[in-house]
Amino acid sequence: MQRVVAVIVALLLCLGAPAVATAQFGPNAPAPLLQEDPKGRTFEEDRGLSTMQLVLIFGGAAAVVALIAGVIVRDARGKAPAQRPRARSKGGAGPGSTAPGEAPSKSSAAKAARERERQKARKRNKAKAARNQRKHNRPR
Repeated sequence: MQRVVAVIVALLLCLGAPAVATAQFGPNAPAPLLQEDPKGRTFEEDRGLSTMQLVLIFGGAAAVVALIAGVIVRDARGKAPAQRPRARSKGGAGPGSTAPGEAPSKSSAAKAARERERQKARKRNKAKAARNQRKHNRPR
């Protein structure tokens, strides 16, 4: 209840501030900011930018964006690791299949798969612990 009263009082004080500020000027108030042009023109006569100017502005902006995108893509392709073409066998069901007479390899690919599974499990456990901690710290 006290918060609501404090907020209402603060809002009323903020609304009263502009009236107090205008009273400070007195008879020596500055001239109004909106004056007519010396040539007698008004703002309605201003036509803004021509179509050609708009085309040049937006065309230049599009060219700059395209240039930036081209530089980023070129740099990304240069930094990307080289892709190896996958060897396909005739009856292969996917990248893990082997040709007839070939023994499946249990070397680095299997180790990498086990490591990925371990990392996934670690991430899941970490997320679960963080979720439980948030539940534990909730105000009641």
